[in-house]
Amino acid sequence: MSASSDPSHEFGLPEGYFAQSAFLADEFVEELSRVDLEFARKNAVFESKPFVRTFERALDRLQAAQGALGATIAKLEQTASSSAADHGKKMARLKKTFATVGGSFERLETQISEVSSNTIRIGEQLDTVAKEKERAEAIKELVEFYAELNAGNTRHLDALLEGGAEGMLKVAHTLRRLNTIVVDNEYSAPSDAAAKRQIEIYSENFEKSMLSSFETAYRDGDVPSMGVAARTLDAFNGGVSVVKVYINQHPFFLSSMVGHSTDSADDGGDANAMPDASDMTARPPPPDRRLAQLYSDTRAVMYKDWAIISKVFPRPIDLMQQLLKRVFEQTIQAYLETLLARAEAQSALAFLRVLGLAHQETRRLVEDLQKFDAETITPAVVVLETARRSGNNPQGLLDMPGDAQTASAQFSRSRSRKNLARTDRSGDAAIDDDDDMDDEDAARERLGEARSGVSSAVAIAVLIGRSEGDNAGVGLLHGFLNRCCDDLFESYTAGGNYMSTEQAHLKEAFRQILVPFVRARSERQGPSRSKALLGMLSSVTGSTSSGNAGAAGSTDAGGATAAGGAASEAEGIINPQTARMMLQVHAEAIARAIELESEATAADAVAALTGQLVSTLGDEYVFPALEDVLEALQDLRQEPDVHTFDVVRVANIVVRLLQVHFQRAVVPYLGNGNYIYRDAVAEKNQLMSRVEMNLNLITNKFVGACKQWIGGLLGKQRKGDFRPAEDDFTALEAGTQPCRQCTEFLRRVERACRQSLGTDNQARVLGEVGSALHAMLMDHLRKFVVSVAGGLVLAKDVSRYRETIASFGIAALTDKFAVLQDISNIFLVQPTALKSLLDEGPLARLDRATLQALVQMREDSRSSKLVKQFTS
Repeated sequence: MSASSDPSHEFGLPEGYFAQSAFLADEFVEELSRVDLEFARKNAVFESKPFVRTFERALDRLQAAQGALGATIAKLEQTASSSAADHGKKMARLKKTFATVGGSFERLETQISEVSSNTIRIGEQLDTVAKEKERAEAIKELVEFYAELNAGNTRHLDALLEGGAEGMLKVAHTLRRLNTIVVDNEYSAPSDAAAKRQIEIYSENFEKSMLSSFETAYRDGDVPSMGVAARTLDAFNGGVSVVKVYINQHPFFLSSMVGHSTDSADDGGDANAMPDASDMTARPPPPDRRLAQLYSDTRAVMYKDWAIISKVFPRPIDLMQQLLKRVFEQTIQAYLETLLARAEAQSALAFLRVLGLAHQETRRLVEDLQKFDAETITPAVVVLETARRSGNNPQGLLDMPGDAQTASAQFSRSRSRKNLARTDRSGDAAIDDDDDMDDEDAARERLGEARSGVSSAVAIAVLIGRSEGDNAGVGLLHGFLNRCCDDLFESYTAGGNYMSTEQAHLKEAFRQILVPFVRARSERQGPSRSKALLGMLSSVTGSTSSGNAGAAGSTDAGGATAAGGAASEAEGIINPQTARMMLQVHAEAIARAIELESEATAADAVAALTGQLVSTLGDEYVFPALEDVLEALQDLRQEPDVHTFDVVRVANIVVRLLQVHFQRAVVPYLGNGNYIYRDAVAEKNQLMSRVEMNLNLITNKFVGACKQWIGGLLGKQRKGDFRPAEDDFTALEAGTQPCRQCTEFLRRVERACRQSLGTDNQARVLGEVGSALHAMLMDHLRKFVVSVAGGLVLAKDVSRYRETIASFGIAALTDKFAVLQDISNIFLVQPTALKSLLDEGPLARLDRATLQALVQMREDSRSSKLVKQFTS
């Protein structure tokens, strides 16, 4: 905005005042009256008229500006309305024009589609005409060949044979089609019999000649000549005869290597070479040496042969499949059957071990071959098929190293495969030239009609454009090799055969392990059963001395046999070594089940074997032994054997071993959260709960027996024990015999608790026994009259009791027997000091009736009038 047109000057405002973004009325009024305000300040007099005149002038100018602005806005609105109307008319015309153009394009597209359809139909018709022409030429050529052969003339075919590889291929195609015509026209006129015979004779001679050429080249190692013969025979009869010759004359089946392996198996050296296979206490033997050698030879042969097969045969994957099938079905299966038959004759365990090891080695062989297939064979076949379909020569395309044993072999082909295998079943189909395979529709149709197996897989992989990175690790032979492995062992594993054998072996193995235990129990079933049970308990210490060291160890430690517990087993005692042996046998059975069972049934198999272990370990081993211990504790006339706690300790060790074994060897194969896992855990927990309940019952029974025995010992106290002669120093020094017997028994109980029970159980058992002893002694002191010398004997006895109980380490019991020691002083102090003893110290807290009863047992209680003194 120029200075001349700035409306700010008309109001006397600064330049650009109305151009600022914010407008404030107060500031505007202040700016209008700024001059008047300054004048009023200078004169110190306020005059309103200057302000009124200033505001009136400003108001007039504002009203004039408002009118001008309103006129401008009205003019602009009129102009905008007119422009909008013109724009709407233009857009309507433009929309109509676009609609016209769109319709023209649609009509043009329709016309182009019609022209394209006509062009395609013309092209198809031209293609059909070309094919019919080729077909007519082929028919003409076949008719000429047929006529010549009918006349006994083979000059034309012989000339083609002399034309090298291409000529032999043409002869092969021609003979195949002529043979198809002869077969389809079986009931032709008699005049055609000569042609039929001539075709059959010539075809037979041609096949023999090609096979002879292939065999000669095979023996000489002439790979190019082998390739020519193989491709010619493939065009003649699908390559069936040349494949048979290659496989039947393969060194793997003819050499002395395989014959020696088979003969060695027949000589019976394999099963006998594993003398420990039937010994459950020994580790499983290594895989059969000759079987491992056979598998090593198989790997080497497959790695080496692929380099030749991929160069020679038009369909190398088919030949590899047949070669592998022959190896598995003939060589490997025959050796396995002989090996397993001899192992089965040796023992069930030897059979199972050899079966598991054989399956493991076979699976390793299959995995190696699958890896070779995925890394070498399948990529090579895909490259060949892609090159064939693109019409390129695959020579040099397979520039990839093989296995370490065949790294120098370059998987290249000398000629391009132009044909897919196809057996024509009609005369018309026989006349079609194999070059029709270049047509996409014909290729898809023939692939759909492919029989099955590898050829279909290869063709499908080519059609979908499979690359080397697709399905990494899975080759075309993957499923076939899995089936070969499964077929080898199907007769041994199908229908539950393996599980039946495994469970029967497990049952027999457990029975053999428990033979010493069961025999000892059966020998005790007689009149002297109670005595035998007591003898059984007394021998447990030596048999379980090594049980604690490996309670939480691994259950698969080899060499930990039941022999270590032979002495204890002979007495019918549970032994950690026996439990470890059972767990070791079970762990080996689980390993075989995981190896031999399928993924779908492995969990069920593990659960079944685990249920068998839990049932046998509980019902046939632990619980019978605990029942014997309970029965031994029923005879209260005999001293309770403190080795009962060793049985408790060993039972705890067995339970912990089972828990560790279950977590390490069973749970990983059951899965988590399914019903199989829940049932197995519930069965195991039920066994552990039952064992714990029985151990608690045994502990309680033992505590009761201890109380009964201590009461019996105290009942042997003689009345004169606490009234000895004045010169009887022996009683004063050694105490009474019941006291010595009780304290010795208590020390044995304490040692057994320390060795066999946990801290909490020790405190419970020793606390109950000590409390019972204290109660019995309190009652015991009120039964005997004590003389002055007898007070010294009694104090000696109480001191011995107190010393024994103090070793228990239970504060409450220590305090009780300290009070008991003070009670013994009642029989030692002079009559004059008795009252102060009773009224002061710990005895003051006791019941007065109890104290009075004890005072009455002093020998001088009547003569000294102590009772009257006590009650006064």
